[in-house]
Amino acid sequence: MQGPEKYLNELGITLPCAVDSTRPAIIDVAHRALVNYEAYFVADDAALKAFVAEPYRYAGKVTDPVSRARFVPTSRSPTRSQAGRLFYFESSETATTFDTDPMRYGTPMPTMHAKDQS
Repeated sequence: MQGPEKYLNELGITLPCAVDSTRPAIIDVAHRALVNYEAYFVADDAALKAFVAEPYRYAGKVTDPVSRARFVPTSRSPTRSQAGRLFYFESSETATTFDTDPMRYGTPMPTMHAKDQS
């Protein structure tokens, strides 16, 4: 799966740094962190280090990969790592469900909301 960097750069889209919104982010893989189904970009290596140390401080709302509920993670939120991506969960129950099939829940599906469209 290709990341969004190519498209963002081709379209000339600029994003603020996820750690310091007064600075522009560098849109490349080396300055990207993946949390739940989101990609966060930062301005430099120091900002990336800060983001990786405490992602919940900077991520804002994320989508629980099991329940699909949107919530703001905290330092106490259950977490798992899957394929280089950190996942936060709204409860220990959804984290336990994730453990039963991490590939299923840890992979964003293009038809994730197909039910909603019918």
